[in-house]
Amino acid sequence: MEPLNTLGWRTTGLINRLSDRRWERRLGIKTEGSQEVNRPDANRYATFAHRSIELILNRLALKADDVFVDIGCGKGRVVCRAARHPIKQVIGVDIDRGLCEAAERNASAMKGARAQVRIVNLPAQEFDYLDCTAFFLFNSFGASTLEQVLATIQRSLVANPRSIRFAYVNPFHEHLLKQANWLVEYDQFSRRPWSGLKFDVSFWRTPGGGVA
Repeated sequence: MEPLNTLGWRTTGLINRLSDRRWERRLGIKTEGSQEVNRPDANRYATFAHRSIELILNRLALKADDVFVDIGCGKGRVVCRAARHPIKQVIGVDIDRGLCEAAERNASAMKGARAQVRIVNLPAQEFDYLDCTAFFLFNSFGASTLEQVLATIQRSLVANPRSIRFAYVNPFHEHLLKQANWLVEYDQFSRRPWSGLKFDVSFWRTPGGGVA
């Protein structure tokens, strides 16, 4: 008999694949597949399950005045899901031009958008996060780049003090967020069979950020 955990992961994978296909058709987008990103310290592009994305977006508690940014947006799956929420703006940032072009096509083609979408082809550490309030990162790069990104975000908070929330999927370099005295962890999702989550997720905010 197949071990229960193994069966759970196999079932989760099957459900996620079926759900992903349904959502891609429903939204009119094409974000599936994986791709190497030939840039220093960059991780390969891979997709994250649609139903897991929605769990994370709900935990970020998006509000009407939020500017949401997906750091390392790839082909724009998370961008498109976030754009279904009635928020101020959704931004996708990626270093790979081809992935940005795919994200732009998907954002233009998607059905049910309720927020303005902008795709930016730029290294994440060079983007201006001045107005961003909700952040999503799916382990898009190594520790060196993440350290620079966090420093850029921190400088934006000095220039424009505000409350932010940050979801870090597959938090391989989570120690860097723990070292940041301007962030506190407010929740965690743990990967486990049957849950639909194949990766851990940690949630962070600025002190007094108001997320329960």
